Amino acid sequence: MTTLTDAEHNRIGPPGGVRWAPFTRASIAILITGLSLGWTAELPRLLWGRVYLVQEFSLIILGLCLALIYLSRDPRGRAWPGAPSLVSTAAALIALSACWYAAYRYKVLSAQMFYFPVETFIIGAIVVPAVVEGLRRMVGWALVIIVLLFIAYGLWGNAMPAPFTARPWSVADLAPHLVLDTTAMVGLPITIGVTVVIPFIFFGVLLNKAGGGDFFSDLAVAAVGRFRGGSGKIAIVASALFGTISGSAVSNVVSTGVISIPLMKRSGFSGRVAAATESVASTGGQFMPPVMGAAAFLMAELSQTPYETIVLAAVLPALFFFFAVFMQSDADAICQDVAPVPREDRKPFSRVMLEGGHFVLPFVLLIVLLFNFNQSPELSALAAAGLVAVLGLVRGYGGDRIGLADLIDSFKKTGTASMEILAIVAAAGFVIGILNATGVVFALTSIMVDLSGGNVLLLLALTAVISIILGMGMPTVAVYVLLASLVVPALVSAGVPKLSAHMFVLYYGMMSMITPPIAIAAYAASSIAEEKPLAVSVTAMRYAWLAYLVPFIFVFRPEMLLSKSHLEIPGLVEVVLVTTLLILILNGALSGYFKGRLSVALRVLLAATGVAVFLALLSGVQAPLVYTGAVLIMLACAGRRAWRRRVWSPSAGQRS
Repeated sequence: MTTLTDAEHNRIGPPGGVRWAPFTRASIAILITGLSLGWTAELPRLLWGRVYLVQEFSLIILGLCLALIYLSRDPRGRAWPGAPSLVSTAAALIALSACWYAAYRYKVLSAQMFYFPVETFIIGAIVVPAVVEGLRRMVGWALVIIVLLFIAYGLWGNAMPAPFTARPWSVADLAPHLVLDTTAMVGLPITIGVTVVIPFIFFGVLLNKAGGGDFFSDLAVAAVGRFRGGSGKIAIVASALFGTISGSAVSNVVSTGVISIPLMKRSGFSGRVAAATESVASTGGQFMPPVMGAAAFLMAELSQTPYETIVLAAVLPALFFFFAVFMQSDADAICQDVAPVPREDRKPFSRVMLEGGHFVLPFVLLIVLLFNFNQSPELSALAAAGLVAVLGLVRGYGGDRIGLADLIDSFKKTGTASMEILAIVAAAGFVIGILNATGVVFALTSIMVDLSGGNVLLLLALTAVISIILGMGMPTVAVYVLLASLVVPALVSAGVPKLSAHMFVLYYGMMSMITPPIAIAAYAASSIAEEKPLAVSVTAMRYAWLAYLVPFIFVFRPEMLLSKSHLEIPGLVEVVLVTTLLILILNGALSGYFKGRLSVALRVLLAATGVAVFLALLSGVQAPLVYTGAVLIMLACAGRRAWRRRVWSPSAGQRS
């Protein structure tokens, strides 16, 4: 009889664990997806005639999610090589039981929390640590430390100096509040995660399974691969398209970067530029409608703005962002003499569209349902996913159809992909609950306004720095929820339009993905390219320079967000034309190329001109004069090579 050591037993788990563990994990993941889609389709009401509270449903899904985390990840955050340890298995069962019991008793306990102090405390004492530990296993320590600091503030905030002094909370009162109160864990973030984000994740997973991901990659190659530096342009377009269905910048990098970065290096780009291009484009995917890293759904609820309004507001900034990145890539392609992608590596555009053009239809359906029929985002995503399933079963991509096993696998992958985001939104609920319970938001708002002296530009600069710092090392949803709760109230109190304020913190929170020192998207790309992370992140900042400026533009010029309340056609035309001019000028200054290589003096001149255009666009001071001067300088730089050839050519000398 074979005897196992303690280490082997902890690794393999209980007898027979290797057999039961994969089946259990797959079953839970499929159940998470199935329940969420069933909720979206209103099956509980249609089948049983019962109406459940969304908080009850959120607790049920959260219990399954926590169980799946403990059964899937070991204490170091790695996937279990076999079955989970007995301790993790017990933790999964306890977390699942506590959440399901809370769901069963929610109506009574939430309304009469103070009449059941022991019962509610036990629930809180189990669920809060279970969520925090599950979060740590999924995303590491960065976000966990922030959550723990807020919990500590909730407990001992009364000892803080003014103006941060908060009302005292005991552990017995705070734990139930964090779990059962609708302003805390079972509030808006987890509601959106459970009811909206999961259907969109399913839509993206199913689209990839049916061949949609390969279609969009081939479409990018066919569309831009024939141009100079085509491999870089492919990375940009593919990441932008992938970003419409993905919720993570790092996920974008590892999904598309494993193909695009080696392709760019083979084409002639340096590894540093290849990694920077991929990390910036993947981060920009978080700005691309309709998903926007799942932040769009949370923004709709937290800002009380219709989802379709947010999607429309994101269009112009995202297009300008990718245009600027495209121009930087083109300039580097010229300077590094990068050739187009070889013809034999490109499918003809007509063939790509013939084999996979039908995958455009789900996006058309999604947009039509959202904008023409005013359907909810989750129902629109479910309908689009249904169309993807039909297309995949009937045709697929290039005739490779999917089967029932692929559909089941999509359910499993969706549930597995939901673990991280559900852990994040549950923990974000703790932060929001403590902010509401202590009133610290009002103190922070007052301090930020006082520090800026009432100057909106200075307040925005302060907010930008805070957003980048708080966003370092954290996923999209966590960054946005934290910033929307902490920083947005200060901007709104200073007169910044609410939608502009929310978009501002989203952009700067995302810039933490490529801004040193903790640029997780740039670092992920650098590992693929085998380049120094810091060098990649610095180059990424050059590529993404517009994302540092465009938030200021849509705050001072809200026409860019296409908001009905601020939409003036002359102003919109000015914003579009001047932003395009700004991109051309500053891209030349930063890349060192504008219709030829630029001297240091010309780069400085273009940089100063770009700053003047930017300030004129924000303030309107001497705007026509500044714009005219900028156009003349740009034209002079563009025509300088032709002028030199004409003046210094032998024929010119003979004519003179």
